[in-house]
Amino acid sequence: MKTRNILVFLLLSAIAITCRPKQDKVTKIQEDKVEVIINHLEPYHLKGEPSRLNLEKLFIIDFESADIAKIGIWNIGGFDVDSKGNVYVWSYQNSSGYSIFKFDPDGKYRGSLGRRGQGPGEIVAPVYLRISEQDEILISDVGRTKLIVLKTNGDLSQEKQIIVDDEITTLLENGKILARRSIFRPEEGIAELPIIIRSDDAKEIATLHQGEKAPNWARVKKINGIAYNSSYRPWSIAQGHIYIGNKETGYEFLVYDFNGNLIKKIRKEYLPVAVPKDIKEAVLKMFERPDLKQMRINEKVFFPDHMPPYQYFFTDDNGRLFVMTYEKGEGPRDFTYDIFSSSGIFIGRISLDNSGNEQTAVWGGPFEATAKNGRLYCMRAKGSGYQELVVYKMNWAK
Repeated sequence: MKTRNILVFLLLSAIAITCRPKQDKVTKIQEDKVEVIINHLEPYHLKGEPSRLNLEKLFIIDFESADIAKIGIWNIGGFDVDSKGNVYVWSYQNSSGYSIFKFDPDGKYRGSLGRRGQGPGEIVAPVYLRISEQDEILISDVGRTKLIVLKTNGDLSQEKQIIVDDEITTLLENGKILARRSIFRPEEGIAELPIIIRSDDAKEIATLHQGEKAPNWARVKKINGIAYNSSYRPWSIAQGHIYIGNKETGYEFLVYDFNGNLIKKIRKEYLPVAVPKDIKEAVLKMFERPDLKQMRINEKVFFPDHMPPYQYFFTDDNGRLFVMTYEKGEGPRDFTYDIFSSSGIFIGRISLDNSGNEQTAVWGGPFEATAKNGRLYCMRAKGSGYQELVVYKMNWAK
């Protein structure tokens, strides 16, 4: 009888354990009075909030098509979208005499903005473009060391002289300037690239991140073969916050307000991806160029065991964070994206192809992608070498 009672007790205990609600997978701690959200490998489903994303392809802007090719657009650097769904593609080298090309919400070409030149509102060497919440086009022009602000019809709103050492800048909605500086350290063979905030009169207010370290190939003693080139998209901006990747310490993002105050940190566990053989071969082949071969660059290159924690990220206009990992996606050129809620909780994954930008990585690193107005926009390379912008409708489900 006692044996039977013991068995019944164990059975009831097992049922009770099985029926307990699943443990919250999100860990929250405090570091120096800042909230740190630690996400684990599996997504967490928020009650009452959509967490599953399905993408429905709407249309493609094909830059190889005859209608667009005659405009003279090539060497596309990136794009952004205004509140009405108009797309603004920028190019740093083309035959049209303009730097920005406008497409309507249906993908039809509607005109060119930002004439090339040295006059007011004209552009020489754009390196970054962002559409503000007020639908102003913010262009960082290193050729004129200017931050140029245009209206969506192309009229000049304002110009700001920028510091020569600030290689990428944008204007925040509170009037402050977000910038990435370039500080050369010749004795170390590197350039430091800290991300800072400046006041309206260009005084440095705060350093948000120490930034990447770009090697001077002639002086540096060692070159990391998968991290030798710096990103020209060092941040993402949404909902009054600045998101900065902190991959130097792992899979982590720092979230600041527009005054430079650290609001929270978002972290996630991840599965390391080994450095593929074809990437090593592509990097070493690039350094076979005659000018680089003379500097004996190949002798300085080394490869770590694994790729970085992630390779690209963007935010949508609701403050969700999308992080491109090195895990292969569904298609042959797809990678898996982790999706985080506006509160920093890992809620799901999607497969997306925005590969092909040889300026950020010789093995075909990411083109730009973004999400606004319920649509996801993804630039990708075609087999011909041209680019195309794919526009999806975002369908969220619980």
